[in-house]
Amino acid sequence: MDPEKTKITSEKKQRDDIRLNIRKKRNELSLQALQTAAKLLLQNCIPSLENVSSVAGYQSMQGEMNLDPVFEHCHQHNIMTLLPIMRGQSLMFAPFTAASTFTVKQYGIKEPDTPQSEWLSPDQLNLVLVPLVAFDNTCNRIGMGGGFYDRSFEFRKNKKTPPTLIGVAHQLQQVEDVLPQPWDVALDGIITDKKIITAKKV
Repeated sequence: MDPEKTKITSEKKQRDDIRLNIRKKRNELSLQALQTAAKLLLQNCIPSLENVSSVAGYQSMQGEMNLDPVFEHCHQHNIMTLLPIMRGQSLMFAPFTAASTFTVKQYGIKEPDTPQSEWLSPDQLNLVLVPLVAFDNTCNRIGMGGGFYDRSFEFRKNKKTPPTLIGVAHQLQQVEDVLPQPWDVALDGIITDKKIITAKKV
């Protein structure tokens, strides 16, 4: 067998195993643990929220880090908040407020009922809080496997232009090595309920 294909197959299995293991740990977190972690995350996020005009996040599910406290902080400080809109194989981002209504769409994810004319493209964003399943100390991530974020922010691979990409997660989601792949878009940093990791500048 081709050694390169063997390596790719082996790394895919390792990444799938990491994904399965971390998702299991995350799903076992209690409601109280999730609420506490969300409050601690906000405190660690506050420095990154200074001097930004827009923050894109996500609606948490399956034990993901809850961003509600972050969104509330943004609304109180007149920072635009946005949520991903899945269309085809990539993402757009819809602004929302505390008064917005939502409709369940693709993958059972709630999307704000914001007119399409108000959506922003990935390159129009200021700061993106990126969901992930696992991360390592080099600020690489393993996502759910759909590739939406890697495709949407592919333009960031060779140019460190806006937006800033910050992964958010529970500390228990850190692993030694996520075995990054050529198509992965590295993050500028990771923020958890316990610490902040900043990517080394190349």
